[in-house]
Amino acid sequence: MRMVMNSNPRITKWLDLQIYKNTTYWDSALTTFYPETKEWMNNGENYYKHLTEACNYLNAVSSLKWNTYLNENSIVLDVGCGGGWLSAYLSKNDKVKKIYSIDSSINYLTKFLPESIRIANGRADKIEACQGLFSPLILESGSVDLIAISSALHHADDLTAVLTDFHRVLKPNGYLLILNETPANGVRYIFEISKAFVKVILQSVFKRYSPYVQKISAGGFLNNPYLGDVDYPDWYWKKAITLNGFELIDFIDSKLTTVVGHSGRTLSHFCCKKMEH
Repeated sequence: MRMVMNSNPRITKWLDLQIYKNTTYWDSALTTFYPETKEWMNNGENYYKHLTEACNYLNAVSSLKWNTYLNENSIVLDVGCGGGWLSAYLSKNDKVKKIYSIDSSINYLTKFLPESIRIANGRADKIEACQGLFSPLILESGSVDLIAISSALHHADDLTAVLTDFHRVLKPNGYLLILNETPANGVRYIFEISKAFVKVILQSVFKRYSPYVQKISAGGFLNNPYLGDVDYPDWYWKKAITLNGFELIDFIDSKLTTVVGHSGRTLSHFCCKKMEH
């Protein structure tokens, strides 16, 4: 009898390390392309003060009627939590039983999240830090009462896939709060993509190479290729929400700009409720 030898080559598994290296890109990109961020990106206390004092993120969400969206013993996801200022804030609510604080940056989760909890007098016993991406969420279907995602969903490569997964893990009548986004209205969006389109045309005509290029579509364009910021117009946000299993029950313009004392678009919230298909 002739023996059949295994001819498969040895497989060296790089995948875990590749994922780790890719998820650390945010920290290095922020300080590389925006050196001024080093003042607060290398210190947890400075980070918290920047996000909650120099910026209006906390001010913008503090006015929300949170108990409207929370049940007793609520399970909450803080997706794209960054350094955890929102998780720390929500952990003090008596209706919150547990918070999954999800971010791709291990630096944010290990260095900044504990500092945010300490400074805000949050409840560390309620918070579980999870290094992960927007989707797929490693949670059972119908297991979460509330998903909050602050100034982060515009980083999603596939808005539909993320919203679909959010819908899956939420309990019936659960809530999704898309917080602190800065959607452009239709006229302003058309003006901005027109400027970007002219820039792309000129780069093509003069053959100007750039490793970081803008990507334009009718529904959104990659306006910050360094950090993966996608600019979605207000109509696209609303259609994405309603066509992927949610009812938009409220749209709140906080009237606050991202940076205190600066001009620009204002921070807005999309308050959504899960609808059954």
